[in-house]
Amino acid sequence: NLDALPPRIATSLRDNLEILKLNMAMTPLIHEIDLGVELDDLALGPLDDAKAREFFDLIESKRLGARALNAWDYLGHVTHGEHSGDDQRHAEVPHELLSGQGVLGAPEGGFSGTVGIAVEWAHEAGRSPITSMAISWRSGVEPRGIRSVVREIPGNDEAATLSGLISVVGTVGIVGASLKELVRRLLELSLAPPKIGTDVGLAAYLMDSSIGDYSIGSLLNHYRGSIPPLAPLASTGPAEADLFSSGDSTALASEAAQAILLGEFLEAEIRKADMSWLYSEVELPLLVVLAEMEVAGIAVDRDALVELAKEFASEAARLGESIRNLAGRNLNVNSTKQLGEVLFGELGLAPPKKTKTGFSTDAQTLEKLKGAHPIIEEILRYREVEKLRSTYGQSLISEVGADGRIHATFNQMVARTGRLSSDHPNLHNIPIRTEIGKRFRYAFVAPRGASLVVADYSQIELRVIAHLSGDPGLIEAFTSESDIHTRTAARVFGVDPGEVTSQQRAKAKMVAYGLAYGMEAYGLAARLNIDVGEAEGILRSFFDAFPYVRRYMEEVVEKARRLGYTETEFGRRRRIPELSDENFRVRQGAERQAMNSGIQGLAADIFKIALVNLDRAIDPAKGLVVLQVHDEILVEAKDEFAEELRDIVSATMEAAASLRVPLAVNSYVVQRWGDAK
Repeated sequence: NLDALPPRIATSLRDNLEILKLNMAMTPLIHEIDLGVELDDLALGPLDDAKAREFFDLIESKRLGARALNAWDYLGHVTHGEHSGDDQRHAEVPHELLSGQGVLGAPEGGFSGTVGIAVEWAHEAGRSPITSMAISWRSGVEPRGIRSVVREIPGNDEAATLSGLISVVGTVGIVGASLKELVRRLLELSLAPPKIGTDVGLAAYLMDSSIGDYSIGSLLNHYRGSIPPLAPLASTGPAEADLFSSGDSTALASEAAQAILLGEFLEAEIRKADMSWLYSEVELPLLVVLAEMEVAGIAVDRDALVELAKEFASEAARLGESIRNLAGRNLNVNSTKQLGEVLFGELGLAPPKKTKTGFSTDAQTLEKLKGAHPIIEEILRYREVEKLRSTYGQSLISEVGADGRIHATFNQMVARTGRLSSDHPNLHNIPIRTEIGKRFRYAFVAPRGASLVVADYSQIELRVIAHLSGDPGLIEAFTSESDIHTRTAARVFGVDPGEVTSQQRAKAKMVAYGLAYGMEAYGLAARLNIDVGEAEGILRSFFDAFPYVRRYMEEVVEKARRLGYTETEFGRRRRIPELSDENFRVRQGAERQAMNSGIQGLAADIFKIALVNLDRAIDPAKGLVVLQVHDEILVEAKDEFAEELRDIVSATMEAAASLRVPLAVNSYVVQRWGDAK
């Protein structure tokens, strides 16, 4: 059936037929072997909490640890650590029926304090209907007394049912995990979201951005020993057959109750870490702003995307054929092994780097071979085009909704530096350095009667470096209102600004931006395609010209080593325990993280503050924020208000923070994103 398959897959199967046969022979399980044990011999005993955590810390696998400990609890093998036998500390969580507009058994006068919320989705969170909701609240005087109710959400009455449930909550703050997804769904149904009290995932992310999984179960395992466990739920309402649609309802009630306990603990931790302002005034409001952006989406020219995808597919096919002609034989251009055989065997090129499995053909290796043979440039071009075709050509088209807009998801709890990211699709990865990549931006448009206000921070990371280091030369370069990269190049290479060449400016620019990411001589050499010795000389010259920058880098690493974390001026922390690792290479990598975390973290804080302030400053009747990418914000404005909103956006972004150098914003009013320059 090879002829019916896509060429790349057919070629791969044809070239690896013997391996495929071996895989098929080895795949069936052999189950006739006498293991020498019976099932009873494999029964699990109680879990030793401390030893389990010590083991998973040893193998450095927090996610595996969370999954394993979750499974242990699910199987009923309870912890015999500090809570063993301490029935006073266990929360009793009965559940009752949540019916119509009221809660049977809810306290008279409504709820007070906080209310735990947990929801069950039909499919992916935030992009599908909600099938069940659990609500938990404190009941009586018992310190740990929490009651929970669960209500199924009829598929044909989701909006009305959710409206009733949210009205029950009233004006108290809700507590839960991944509340942005809940807010997004409510907004999609044109329902006003309730007040957010605590998002436990967001709070835990601020405390430790390396946890990764911020679900209730994962956080309970992460803070095991700090959160008192809940006792098994006991049904006190109608028969379970009438109350629940599945066995998951009890777990959902537990999740809502545990959210309250986690929220109380994490709020106290946030206060102790002095991050209350960052949490309550920036991250929590931003949660709602991002949900609004996701619901709004951004308009796209679908026909333009289809045309681009066709063009890239055609170009990739042409380049593939050109590479095969230059190689003098048929080969799979996507096969590293076959490319290595052609380049370093048949064509006799000198391999700059070899891996355990053969000769490397990565981008860095091919860049060093430029000019050695015409096939190198063709391979690099093919990879660029093929990546754009496969990553953005078809995937962007598939993400266009029925309304002609792309509704990306913005991630607030992924990047350890505090930066935002996106997926479905990942708009942050749309390339901007190459002309061919920029063409995708022309497919993002303003709808009829509207314009796009595009605004981005100018050299925000370098301005943050100037602020944090207090370097007089760097501050003077920014306050002189001349080209910053020309000014820095003049100081680095010891020439007058008027004598700076384009190459010198490019090198100084690369150093300046590289500092924000902890780039060293090796990375600079790869970026500039120069040898490491020259790169080291350029870095030395930069630090000689701006000595306060070197001092800041050294001091921030030393402080992070002492405290175990870096901290921005707004209180954002990043834990870096690897700074005390015995392995030199691990420590070296951690030092680079420490250098860039303060810079990236402060830039992230400024950008998030700007987004929150913009949401408050822009009248929804005039326009709305529709997209955020790196240091760039896109606002969809009605044509008659476009210039007014451009001024508001620029002023709001520039006023987001007060640094030793001014924040500068470039802003444009355009019809297509790609027109902003």
